Amino acid sequence: MRPLRVIVIDDEPSTCAFLQAAFTAEGHQCHTFVRPEEAERHLANAEADLAMVDVYLGAVNGIDLLSRLRELKPDLYPVIMTAHVSVETAARSVAEGAVDYVSKPLTIEQLRAICQRARGFRTQKAEPLEEVAAPVHDSAIIGSSPKMLAIYKAIGRVAASNVNVLITGGSGTGKELVARAIHQHSKRTQQPFTPVNCGSFTETILESELFGHEKGAFTGANATHKGLVEASDGGTLFLDEVTETTLGFQVKLLRVIQEQQVRRVGSNKYIPVDVRIVAASNRDVPELIRQGQFREDLYYRLAVVQIAIPSLEERREDIPLLVRHFLQQFNAKNEREVSIEPEAVRRLQEMNWPGNVRELENTVNRLAIFAPTGQISRADVETEARRAQENRHLETAATAPDRLVELEREHIVRILKLTRGNKSEAARRLGIERKTLYKKALRLGIDLQSLDKK
Repeated sequence: MRPLRVIVIDDEPSTCAFLQAAFTAEGHQCHTFVRPEEAERHLANAEADLAMVDVYLGAVNGIDLLSRLRELKPDLYPVIMTAHVSVETAARSVAEGAVDYVSKPLTIEQLRAICQRARGFRTQKAEPLEEVAAPVHDSAIIGSSPKMLAIYKAIGRVAASNVNVLITGGSGTGKELVARAIHQHSKRTQQPFTPVNCGSFTETILESELFGHEKGAFTGANATHKGLVEASDGGTLFLDEVTETTLGFQVKLLRVIQEQQVRRVGSNKYIPVDVRIVAASNRDVPELIRQGQFREDLYYRLAVVQIAIPSLEERREDIPLLVRHFLQQFNAKNEREVSIEPEAVRRLQEMNWPGNVRELENTVNRLAIFAPTGQISRADVETEARRAQENRHLETAATAPDRLVELEREHIVRILKLTRGNKSEAARRLGIERKTLYKKALRLGIDLQSLDKK
């Protein structure tokens, strides 16, 4: 197998020396350059299969250099390297034609994997991605772990397209942040980004909010109301917790996606819309499909691309970065100078985070507020860990009966949604009399009127 012809462009001589030694040891030809102009002169007169380009090259941006290298050698396998991974650099790199985006320092195993991908690229050229001029934004997505690097690359690749995206992950993992990043780095960035929590509305209200309604369409509809789908025309509609919708609503949403037009409640007129759908769920969607609670055809329409966000415990190596980020935010907002001991950070890495990044942020803020010396110590973290553990035990002991009540309430509301507020049918499905349903609704605080199909 012919060795690869590699060029490395990095203004750090130590990085160049390491990569040259590594590629040479693997049997490849490697030329290194600390100045971008020297690399361009080299490529004008020589062939290359693989280019390893650092993002920051003094006054030159490696991503800008990448486009010039691709003009010189269209068949080059371009890799962007950076010690500071972010959604912004990932999205820009992909938009400028980078096939790979990696975090420094690199390991031998990573370099071997890159070489393998470069060989495949050489024998079967990938189609170039459609370019998009993505503006620079300050992202709230923090992390440099391999799992987050994969998320950044996925955002960069999907942003340039118009396909619908389904984001999955536990509560507090940052699904809306990912959705916003996709929108910010897309061609729709100047148009609206509209988030909607589908689990917060009954079917009737959600239908009116999304699709709009005409004056007089129902009791209380005193004026024509443009829905959020229409209001998001040209932009992105983010449907959070889309799996909490009823099957009846899912049929209507599917029709909007398929036909790219919306009909207001109480109207016979269809209005064309150009809206990209990004949906999210913290539940096991295939399992919901098997249980008959979510439509399979809608799933395939939404999940043209699916991005699964890892839990915080799956990327513990990102916790130090997140802690520093949250402390910087806290200090800026409160005009304080709270710091944290390295041992305290290590203790935070060891802890369990069922609430994911959101729980870590709240914990860091509490620690910063009560830090007696202006520095968060390991002892402070230990105290917070004990407090959190005690609270969990108390909540489990005190709210077990409450949780059963909540489960009963959720079950009744779900059945009422499925029957579109038909109380007789809901009572039949629940196996109780209609008057018993009214009593349970009163006891559980269920507003039957808001769930009425009318």
